[in-house]
Amino acid sequence: MVTLSRAISLQLLVATLLLAVSVGPSAASVVRGLPLAGASTRSSPGSLLADAAASPLRSPFVLSDAGARLTQLGDAAGLHARAAGSKVGLVAKAAGSKVASALDLDKYPKLFAAGGLCASITHWVTVPIDVVKTRTQVNPGEFSGVSSGIQSIYKNEGFAGIMRGATPTTIGFLMQGSLKYGFYEFFKDSLSQRSLEKKAKADPKGKKAQAPQGLPVPQMMFAASCAEVLGTTALLPFEATRIRMVADPGFGTGMVDVMKKVVKAEGMKGLYTGLLPIMCKQIPFTITQFLVFETVATAAYSELSKRGYDTSGLKTGITLFSGVIAGTTASLVSQPGDTVLSVMNKSPGLSVAKAVKQLGPMGLFRGGSARMVHVSSYVIAQFLIYDSIKRACGIPVAGSQAVAKKTKK
Repeated sequence: MVTLSRAISLQLLVATLLLAVSVGPSAASVVRGLPLAGASTRSSPGSLLADAAASPLRSPFVLSDAGARLTQLGDAAGLHARAAGSKVGLVAKAAGSKVASALDLDKYPKLFAAGGLCASITHWVTVPIDVVKTRTQVNPGEFSGVSSGIQSIYKNEGFAGIMRGATPTTIGFLMQGSLKYGFYEFFKDSLSQRSLEKKAKADPKGKKAQAPQGLPVPQMMFAASCAEVLGTTALLPFEATRIRMVADPGFGTGMVDVMKKVVKAEGMKGLYTGLLPIMCKQIPFTITQFLVFETVATAAYSELSKRGYDTSGLKTGITLFSGVIAGTTASLVSQPGDTVLSVMNKSPGLSVAKAVKQLGPMGLFRGGSARMVHVSSYVIAQFLIYDSIKRACGIPVAGSQAVAKKTKK
């Protein structure tokens, strides 16, 4: 009987603890009214059965109600958890869409297309100047000037001679211009947005961060460098083919034929001959081109607006003026790398150091006058076309933000 009474007491105690979870503080009185197992061996079976009969656990319906309460509480907790998860998901989705909209991703395909068009068109138009420049670099003294060179080549070789290398030039710069202009704008906007987010996080009062007045020069240089590396990597096989076609007209009959012969003779690395000098030429060129153009354009817009001029009718003039300065400066900065590249493509296997030694300090600027005319011409034309497309698409051009900020003030 003692064993039976202990078993009954233990069962009642477990049931009471389960009930306490759902019925609250009132369950404490039940616990106090129950005999514990082993508490007294003198308790009679009759008294234990009497206590069990007086307990609220005497009916099985009480336990079923407690179970139902527990189920309801579990369902409610699950609903709260799912609602909290939905809120977290909505917040994360909103944050992601906010970052994406901050960069205005819709404009970048237009910028890539505009860059490709302006680069390919301008380089195709200036192919005759480029032919004279390349011939002057590899054959010093062949022509006395740009105009005489064009006349001489046209007289001896016809239109095909003066437009030699036009196909690889057009295809190569279509790819290069697209990557160069498009990624420059993307990298520049990304760096500006990142700077804005840092300022917002650093603001203890949570005030709205103001857009930076202008991207710092080192960051502009970094954006231009990264964009040019991508563009030059795509351009180099076509540029190597063009130089081979112009420097050695008898090497092949066309772009595809020249490429096949180069790959057959030198492997794929033959199409990437002069990777170092072309990077040394193109990266400083692109940095100078964008940095000078945007600096001059911003200064021009700002100064003219301060003097009370309506800059809406001067946009083309500002682009033209900024392009002249940017093109001339970029040509001078990148001239040594361009000369070394031409010499290396004429003489396969020649290293950069040997080419520089062979040319000498003054030789690095060989053909500089022809190249300055060539570079300035296509840089001006590129910015005129590029800015026109940007304005047509409703995208602000370089420097125009200075006028917009002054108007807001």
